[in-house]
Amino acid sequence: MTSGGPELPPDTLLALSMIDSGCLFVLIGSGIALIIKSAGENIRAMKEFQAITIDFELIERPEFPSLAFYLYLEGKSGTKSHFEYFFSTESEGETDILRKMCDDRRFDIILYNSGVEFVISAEISEGQSSELRSLVTKACASLTSMPLP
Repeated sequence: MTSGGPELPPDTLLALSMIDSGCLFVLIGSGIALIIKSAGENIRAMKEFQAITIDFELIERPEFPSLAFYLYLEGKSGTKSHFEYFFSTESEGETDILRKMCDDRRFDIILYNSGVEFVISAEISEGQSSELRSLVTKACASLTSMPLP
């Protein structure tokens, strides 16, 4: 856990300026970051986390094949925050982030309001990494077997 944080690329800052709250995954330098944009009072509560839980789910819908990423932050005072991000498995850039997450087994969670407020380093277990790799492989295989329109 650290205060302050990395300087965000201009395209990321532009994307963040277009949303009031939400989250997005980006590559920053050689690492992966999940940026959570929220109001100041929500960020203060998230800074006081005591547990992080992560889960993945493959969404096999022809209209939006994706891999869901679920993040749960539990605060010391009992507060809970839940975030969902859906990686498009049709996007090479997004599957690259997933593969990198499998290899690195870590990413940063950046709490953002009008700037970087706080950075949390998170890790996924070896078992989660293996499960994620399997889901990404399955998603990419199903894309290549889909008939072209």
